[in-house]
Amino acid sequence: MAQDAVTDAIRSLYKDLESLSQKYEELMDTDIRESLHIVLNYFFVWGKGLDQLPISYGMFSLEGDQAVASVVNKFLSSVRSVPEIDKIPLGTERLALLQDPEIVTPGGCLYDEFIGHSDEPLSPDNLPDDLFQEGEYDE
Repeated sequence: MAQDAVTDAIRSLYKDLESLSQKYEELMDTDIRESLHIVLNYFFVWGKGLDQLPISYGMFSLEGDQAVASVVNKFLSSVRSVPEIDKIPLGTERLALLQDPEIVTPGGCLYDEFIGHSDEPLSPDNLPDDLFQEGEYDE
């Protein structure tokens, strides 16, 4: 069933983000959660094409941004490869999958610690340009 495969991919996404948060404590900062939320909303909730993916999530280092981008890109590619992904309606139903309170990471984290919460999907407007530009790092 498509929903089970997608739920497994979401579980892996949050597990991978939890692992990154142990090295990059800023991962759970509001700005980064918002970046993750709008990116997942655009590409997963609204099913937009993966021709250009974000490279900057507001992390404190280039290495951190690259690590987050790698995890997000892996998730987006994996859900696109689910044969029945198109049977899961865009919008509210896909947002509900991302915000499933039954998905708990090994460390006990829920979705909102990584992507915040939204009662409704964000509009599928174009993403901010700064997501596609290397950040300004202290290093």
